[in-house]
Amino acid sequence: MKKTLLLFLLCATFIFTGCAIELPDEGGGTAPDSENLTRIAELEVELEQLRAEHYVKESALAQEIKDLKAKIALLTGKEENQQNGLGTSAMVFHYKVESGNATITGYEGSATLVEIPKTLDGYPVRKIGERAFEGNTALAAVVIPEGVAEIDWFAFYDCASLIEITVPSTVTSIGHAVFDGCSHATITCPADSYAESYAKSYGIAYINR
Repeated sequence: MKKTLLLFLLCATFIFTGCAIELPDEGGGTAPDSENLTRIAELEVELEQLRAEHYVKESALAQEIKDLKAKIALLTGKEENQQNGLGTSAMVFHYKVESGNATITGYEGSATLVEIPKTLDGYPVRKIGERAFEGNTALAAVVIPEGVAEIDWFAFYDCASLIEITVPSTVTSIGHAVFDGCSHATITCPADSYAESYAKSYGIAYINR
């Protein structure tokens, strides 16, 4: 009887005083400690830096394309908006897929400026194949995107009107006679890149950018 009364009094005390028994968190989650918070902040800063670098690269490429269009307009005596085919709408790239990557095998189009796409039908472009642009006399400027690693033999052979080709740092292989017959061509490339070494070896004019 005494035990029952004691238990009743204890329960009443909890009810009237608002006391509660803490139960364990069923989610099992814990608040992030200071070390995790610091790491999260560092990753957020790193992400912002990568976004800024990407923006700078894209802006530089856009400016480079704009400069090329202006140069072509000067050489051809046409205003930029009068130059048919400057964009990519009339361009047809033939390609094959090797190990999940695209190799450009041919090109159809009369554009003065050709911006080679980074991807073709979802496949990243990694190589410009042998004789892909050979003999295209309309071609005055070419922009090769980041990611392309190889330019094969005779790829731009006898493109007599070619005056400038932009080659990124990702290109680490350029085949034999790629620019033979392109007597006015200048290679625009990063300093100390493979493209610069190639230009020096073959006596081709180059500009660092």
